[in-house]
Amino acid sequence: MDAIVLDGEQRSALAVTRALGRRGVKVTVGAGKSPSLSSCSRYCTNSFTYPSPYNDPVGFIQALVNFTNNSCDSILFPMTDLTLTEILLNRNIFSENLLIPFVDYDRYIQVTDKINLFRLAMDMNLSIPVTFISTDFESHESIIDKVIKYGFPMVVKPSFSKIRTEKGWIGAGVHYAKNEKDLREILSLDIIKCFPFLIQERIEGPGVGVFLLMENGEVVAKFAHKRIREKPPSGGVSVLCESIEPPPEALETAVMLLTKLHWTGVAMVEFKIDRKQNIAKLIEVNARFWGSLQLAITSGVDFPFLLFQMASGEKIVEQDGYKIGLKSRWELGDLDHLLIRLFKSTLKLNLPSYHSSRTTFVKDFLFDFFRPSVKNEILQTNDVKPFIHELKTYFNYFFN
Repeated sequence: MDAIVLDGEQRSALAVTRALGRRGVKVTVGAGKSPSLSSCSRYCTNSFTYPSPYNDPVGFIQALVNFTNNSCDSILFPMTDLTLTEILLNRNIFSENLLIPFVDYDRYIQVTDKINLFRLAMDMNLSIPVTFISTDFESHESIIDKVIKYGFPMVVKPSFSKIRTEKGWIGAGVHYAKNEKDLREILSLDIIKCFPFLIQERIEGPGVGVFLLMENGEVVAKFAHKRIREKPPSGGVSVLCESIEPPPEALETAVMLLTKLHWTGVAMVEFKIDRKQNIAKLIEVNARFWGSLQLAITSGVDFPFLLFQMASGEKIVEQDGYKIGLKSRWELGDLDHLLIRLFKSTLKLNLPSYHSSRTTFVKDFLFDFFRPSVKNEILQTNDVKPFIHELKTYFNYFFN
């Protein structure tokens, strides 16, 4: 059985390619362009390109069907919400020789759609931020009145970070409202006018991810990390994170939620530890592999190979234990974090009050080059070409 890894420019795709390749699995990498980050790896045995799933989802699916129909028995690893959504919606047109180790579309959308997710969380009485759902109100004015009565700061989130439309996909970002004026400006945006959204209290505290591999609602493997630095700094992609013991209440919530859905496959359940109440509050669920996947693998939980084994029909014994205190650093992402913090004000970045000073984070950035517990994510001495590729792409972005 071979593996086909999509979204080759994603760091998670590189982590899967390396993890499976080191286990002797033949890995084919697909991407929107060639070469890609993952196809540069020594563990990639073949590669192909396809039309952009963002701009041409129909062309993407057709190209993938054509390629996989001519392939031997394979397990498919889509790495982003875009590719996974399109594949799950068109699952019935793929060859039976292609195994797709993810849940059906209905269960996937139950957690990927934030409105669905938080309605379910409310029904299950899980710990969540105070949440107002746009479709529960008759008008934006009634939402504004409700939020003013509760107070600020608040976070406005579309139900999806990428929204699927008849003409393709569009991006939808998170916005921060410190007061009524901010909120009115956000609610006047076209994307907010046209699509459902949430307004939630802003939780101040560290971000924690609980990562699970499940089979028919039973836990097969688990892992947790704490976010240390992110891009953007106010909250986003983790650029430095640390392996930790899963906080008991967060782990319990994650397992309860996915067990309720009889989950099979991987998922990342994200929390914020509320500094005021010392409670882990649910933030979102990624029903796919996550950006910081390499940290889990380095720490001893090889999620890609475990999912590969599970999809192949092999019996998997529940994994127990991994190294605590290891850190994974996305080198160029961390550099971006540094540059953003140096050249933008704390106010403009919407940073929480507890964020470290510039002096502290510059010192930490430099010292992390010498800390044995900090492991590079992309630059690995036995597989350097992906880092060279990323470095070229990084400088081309600035100078072209």
